[in-house]
Amino acid sequence: MKNYLWHNEVFERLLSNPKHMAHAYLFYGKEQASNNSFSINLSESLLCFDSDSIHPCGVCDACLWMAAQSHPDFFSVDAGESDANEKLIPISSIRALKGFFELSSHVVGGKKVALINQSNRMNNQATNALLKILEEPPSNCIIILSTNQPDLILPTVKSRCQLITLPEPTKEQASEYLKENNLTVEKGALAYFNSSPIQAIDQHDSYEKVKQITNILGQGKSIGSQLDNGDWLEFGLPWAVNVMQKWCYDLFSYKLTNELFYFPAKKEIIENLAINLNLSKILIFLKKLNEVKVYASKPVNKEINLELLIIEYRKVFN
Repeated sequence: MKNYLWHNEVFERLLSNPKHMAHAYLFYGKEQASNNSFSINLSESLLCFDSDSIHPCGVCDACLWMAAQSHPDFFSVDAGESDANEKLIPISSIRALKGFFELSSHVVGGKKVALINQSNRMNNQATNALLKILEEPPSNCIIILSTNQPDLILPTVKSRCQLITLPEPTKEQASEYLKENNLTVEKGALAYFNSSPIQAIDQHDSYEKVKQITNILGQGKSIGSQLDNGDWLEFGLPWAVNVMQKWCYDLFSYKLTNELFYFPAKKEIIENLAINLNLSKILIFLKKLNEVKVYASKPVNKEINLELLIIEYRKVFN
């Protein structure tokens, strides 16, 4: 897994005194792929035989076992790579985890490490089973949870874990990461994805669609009534609403402060639109976008909802 330099401070702080680590951690950040990488790297370091290094050495038996996904003292529970919300972590996985903790460590005096990435996807039964483990944690064991949706984790689970926020990269760190890995992304994509090189790379196709949609939004009040809904909804209604939210937030921000956060490459277009922007109406529309986003992933008529949003969008201009 990749090691992201903006995680280094948290990583080194945790491993500076491994003998005094908590029995359970919940790591959360906006990007699940980044959360996964951090959690796996931490697991590898905790199990590595090289006690002189904070980072895993990569050559000891423990590191080789981890690379082969066969370490006897490591147990991974994961909902998989799919983003489908219905793919939940079942109670059977947590029962298997309980059985894992009941076995003695393969390495004499060594740790046992369990990892639950996408931990927000545990079903109710799985969550209750995990709570029982957290209430009486096994000795010399560390449970690592990660999520990009901490609000979906029960407070009772959070209260039994040490909560740690994984930082997002600064613009400088994003540029350094891209340079070190010989990667190139559009500056506009970095701005849109909050300086995240991971999202800018992984979501290249969706960003191409963002550019098409914002070209249409850039027409302001003059947007035609005949839109290709399939084009806008290729990545789903929640995604389309998110694009509109970021666009409208930049419109509002530029009107008030002349600052842009997500679309600096569209400054000239936004500047022209802001001249006729009604602040009261854009605030009402932003609230409407939030309301639609709440139910956008449910079974609703996506085409009609999108058409209504476009009608309301035209009205924010005088």
